[in-house]
Order: sequence, then C-alpha cells, then structure tokens
Amino acid sequence: MKKQLLYFLICGYYILPACAQQMKTADFTRAEADISIDPYKKEVSGKVAYFFDVLRPADSLYIDARNMKFDRVMLNGKKTGFYNDGTKLWITGHFKPSEQNKLTFTYRAAPEKAMYFPGWETEGAKKQVWTQGQGRYTSNWLPSFDDVNEKVEFDLTVHFDKNFKVLVNGKLNNIIENDSLNVWSYDMQHPMSSYLLALAIGEYDMIRDFSESGVPVDMYYYPEDKARSEPTYRYTKKIFDVLEKEIGMPFPWQVYKQAPVRDFLHAGMENTTLTLFSDHFMVDSIGYNDMNYLNVNAHELAHQWFGNMVTARSGEHHWLQEGFATYYALLAEKAVFGEDHYYWKLYRSAQTLIEWSKDGEGEAVLNPKAGSLTFYEKGAFVLYILRDKIGDSAFRKGVRQYLEKYKFGNAVTSELMKEMEFASGKDLSAFTDRWLRDTVFPAEEALASLKKSNFIRTYMALKDGEITQKEREKLLHSDIYYPVKQEIVFQKNADTVDVEWNRKWFRSGDLKTRQALALSIDTIPQELKTAFESLLADRSYITAENALIKLWVNFPENAPAYLEKTKNIAGFARKNIRMLWLALAMSAPAYPTGTETDVFRAKNRWKEELEGYTSPRYAYEVRQNAFGMLYQMGLLHGEVLKNLIRACVHHTWGFARDSRNMLKSLLKSEEYTREVRELMPKFGEKEKAFLEGVMAVEQIDRD
Repeated sequence: MKKQLLYFLICGYYILPACAQQMKTADFTRAEADISIDPYKKEVSGKVAYFFDVLRPADSLYIDARNMKFDRVMLNGKKTGFYNDGTKLWITGHFKPSEQNKLTFTYRAAPEKAMYFPGWETEGAKKQVWTQGQGRYTSNWLPSFDDVNEKVEFDLTVHFDKNFKVLVNGKLNNIIENDSLNVWSYDMQHPMSSYLLALAIGEYDMIRDFSESGVPVDMYYYPEDKARSEPTYRYTKKIFDVLEKEIGMPFPWQVYKQAPVRDFLHAGMENTTLTLFSDHFMVDSIGYNDMNYLNVNAHELAHQWFGNMVTARSGEHHWLQEGFATYYALLAEKAVFGEDHYYWKLYRSAQTLIEWSKDGEGEAVLNPKAGSLTFYEKGAFVLYILRDKIGDSAFRKGVRQYLEKYKFGNAVTSELMKEMEFASGKDLSAFTDRWLRDTVFPAEEALASLKKSNFIRTYMALKDGEITQKEREKLLHSDIYYPVKQEIVFQKNADTVDVEWNRKWFRSGDLKTRQALALSIDTIPQELKTAFESLLADRSYITAENALIKLWVNFPENAPAYLEKTKNIAGFARKNIRMLWLALAMSAPAYPTGTETDVFRAKNRWKEELEGYTSPRYAYEVRQNAFGMLYQMGLLHGEVLKNLIRACVHHTWGFARDSRNMLKSLLKSEEYTREVRELMPKFGEKEKAFLEGVMAVEQIDRD
C-alpha cells in the first residue's frame, strides 16, 4: 500500500510538470558508465554516474530507464529517495540551484530492444552485440534521456570477453587486459543526444586512415572479409575530405569509426563517431559495380555535423538531419562519380516525388509525421533548389553560420532559414512556404532547374521520343553517362529484338550497356545465343544472374554448360547467384553427369546446402533469399519450417513480416497446419505465443 501511494504521489504530482519542465530545471552535462554485458543471458549491468546542474528549485528529477532494476542510488555521496516506475528512475527530494551535483547508481537490464545479441544462441553463427538507439530508445540498455534536446557527454567503460573487440562512441583511452575479460574505456569530449550512443562488439580487423585535417578514420571489417574491405570503404578518405571542405567546418569529434553488423535494422546509423551499417554492404570488387556502400558511407558521415552536432529540436524539423545528410551525400558522390551522376540521382528523386505528389500523397517537409521519402528525398531537393536560388557562396556561408551558432545544441527550421537570409540578403519566406510547408512537390520548377544539365536534357528528350534513330546511334558511340545508353537499349528491345543491332552492342564491352541487354531481352534469338552466354563472365552480379536464368529458360539443353561455368560464383552477400545455381542444379535433369548414385548424392548435397542457408547461422538477407527459393520449390518442411517460424519473431521487422506472410500462405494447407502443430512443443515461449495467435486466426478464417 505504501508503494502504491508513493507511485500515486509521484505520478500525480511530480511526473507531469517534470516531464515538461526538466530541461528548465536541470542540465545533465556528463555521464560516466562502467558496464558489463552477458550476451548469453542478454543482460547488461553496471554503475553509472551523472553530473548535473540544478537551474531552479524542484521536488524531483528523472532519468529515462525502461524495465530496469536499481540499487545504491546516491546523490552527492549520500543515499537519496528514488522511485522506479518501469520507464523512469525518479530522484525525489528538495533540489536547489547548484552546480556539479553527482548522482550515482547501479542497475541491471535485460533489454528487449535497442541492444541486440545475434548469434549467441546458435552454434556456428557470427556472435555480436550491437545497439540501435534512434527509434528504439537507448534507455532500454542504459539509463539516459529519450528527449533529443538533453545532450550529455558520455564516457563509457565496457567489460567483455577478451576475444572480441568492443567499439563505443569516442576515442579509445585504454584497454586493460585480464585473463578472460578485457576492459575498454572510451572518452567523448562533447555532448550528444542519447539516441546517438552506440556500442558494437564482434570479431573485427581494422584499417586506419587519416583525413587531410588529421582526424583518425577507422574502418572495421570481419577477418574473413579482408578482400572486401577495400571495395567497401573505397573513397572513404576522399568523402571525408570533400565534406569537411564543402561544409566549411572541421569534423566536430575526435575520431571517426565505421563497422558492419549482422541483421541490422537499417542500412546504416550515424551514431556519434561510430557509424554502424548492415554487413550486406560489404562487397567485393565485382559487387562494387552494382551496389556499393559509398552513398550510405557519405550519408552517415554527413550526419556527424547534421543531426549529431546540431540536432533537430523536434520531429517537425527532422529534415534538418535527413535532408542535409542526403544532400551532402549527393555532393560527395558528385566528387567521386561526376556531375552527371549527381544530376541523375536528383532527377530520379524528382520523378519519384512528382509521381507521389500527383497521386495526392505528397507531404510537407515540416510535417512531423511525414515519411522517409519526404524527410530524405524532398528535404535534399529543397537544399538543392535553395542553393540554386541564393548561389554557392551564400549557401555555404549560411550553412557554416547555422552550424557554428547551434553546434552541440538543437535547432529548428526558422533558425536555419534566418541564417540563409542573412547570408544571401534575400527574403526566403515565399520559398519556405512553397518548398517546406506545401504538400505539393513543385514539379515544373524542379525539372526546369535540372535541365541545366546537358545529360538530363538529353535523357528527358529521349524519354519524350524527341531523339532520332541517327542521334541515338551517335549517343551510343559517345561518352554520355550510362542511363542514356541503357534507355536507348530498353526502348530498342521493347517490342522486337533486332539481331544485328544487338550483336553490335554486345561487342561494345561497356559494362552498363551489356547489363541493359541482359535486362531487356527475354526471348533470346538463336543468333544471339553466344553473345548472351558471354554475359555470364561480366563483372556484374546483376548481369550474370539475369543471364543465367534467361539462358536456362531459352536453351535448357545447354543447362549443364551454364551450371559448370557459374558453379563458383556466390554473388552479393545475400548469395543471390549461388542460391539460384543451387535451385537450377537441383532441377536440371542432365546435371551432373555420373552414376545414378552420384547424381542422387550431389542433388541431395545441394538441397542440404540451400536448406542450410535458412539457419540463424546466416544473416537475415541470406535466409530470406533461401526461404524464397525453397518456397517456390515446395521444400519448406522439417528444419526449414522451424527456421521459418523462428524468423517470424526476428528483431528485423521487414524480415519477420515477410516470413509471417509466407507462413500464413503455407497454413492455408492442411498438411502444413498439421506439421506446424506437431512442431509447436519444440519452440520457446515467444514462438509459441506467435504461433497460437496465427493458428487461431487461420482457424477463424477457415470456419
């Protein structure tokens, strides 16, 4: 009863005013956290010290802490009143204006989100621990602040198995080596929002480089991915130097680190000084030609200024982070790939935004509930148009003044626009209304601006049918940027396949033109068979994958030769070509050669390999691909079905959603329903709860 009464008093009297006014009452300036992580129990515990100033009298203060247990709560060295309501640690008392107060406590948590432990439950899997604060709340694993406006200097010390590397925000001060555990201590020099706090633990090697300004740039990779490290991190130093020069302000932190992690929730996350990114971006020199890390690399690096150093005050101004990061990533790509590439990406973005707005689904950039397309793509286009309107010099000056004025703090859109007006001497109120407040994307103005690019003018004329056949041939022989050449190929092969014309461009040797041929021709004329077969050896996994499946369909009698030629190609990290190969090899009647027993054993071995890729030992992208292949082949039984059910409760929502949809499709069959019921006792509580819900719904649907 006393506990309930205390809770009532805190909730009824303290919480509402404190939540609204805490930043006016107290300023938390620094945190020292010494934590230990048990990956097998999925627990984190430790001791934390917060330093803060009291700005005006108060009866309570809080720290966000979700589902944690606390002990030894001390204020300035003395026991203090506290209460844990399940979401916050409340410190009660009579706080008077004062400086450098110290709050210490020990805590324990078993985070259900924000800290993830892939691999520790599965033999042979890659074992990691990593965090994701944005959208998940760091307060699930470390008592901190969910309010982005409360900025704290975090200095973390982490105890963990000595066989793993521990990466945390800031500069590594030292490592104390013990028999089984090492102690890693990191130091930050400036404050940041809690959602940018990060930790990654795994088996890593590292490449170190330095920017022109002397900032250490550490690039981590898995030991087995050494050959992929250079293509993945290609141009990283150049990107860093370009952004420092373009932004006009030195990198604001002591060091910059990047590390891949398995089963990540996003492409990348710009944690202060420690970007984490999905390991499917680790590519070899062939994969680099189709898909590379460069844009994500530049985007997350730009966030170190836009979002990390200067943080949007609220969701309404989120574009100040994502729009800027997207735009400056384009500028970095422009420095690497050229001006035509820059305009091509802007044009594609504009086309998406125009179609979206045309369908009545447009959003204002200043809508706090807007989606990623608005915050990222439309936000970046706003900056492109703004720069065009006020000129390079004024734009750079305005950005520099904005960052300088609000560094290590928070800002809103009006404060940015004020600096832009001051730098340019122009009234930008009409611009703000048109580009930031209006839901409609100004298509005519956007396309008119892009037409300053000769390449874009040519591409648009080609799409509109304004380029003659003679001019098209001339363009194919020119050095114009590849989308024009690909569009010519797509248009040419849209109805019929001109053998002689296509044969000529197969011989061109141009990777992107040949890729367009692979994508645009479905029915392969006999006369182009040899030319099409040459695509299997192109340095493009997209080209090779499309060539293999189309050759298989058009010339099944040659399937053994195609399988022999591609049997050692894995493809991207998701093993796209290897899995296609396995499915085709299992289906091929004349492959492999040998006795009936040899053939049976080979096909069974390939089946086991494909089924094995559904295991939690592999990244979710690999598993997702394998499930898709096996679903089409009707082979989702036994251990594979168990793996699919486990995938339905995976922490990566997109993977879990697709797995659930696949399972629901299977459950329309009585055979699968019986098999799933037989498997239920073999699962943990999480999987059982999910299955019981799904089975109940399916039963209702059948009834």
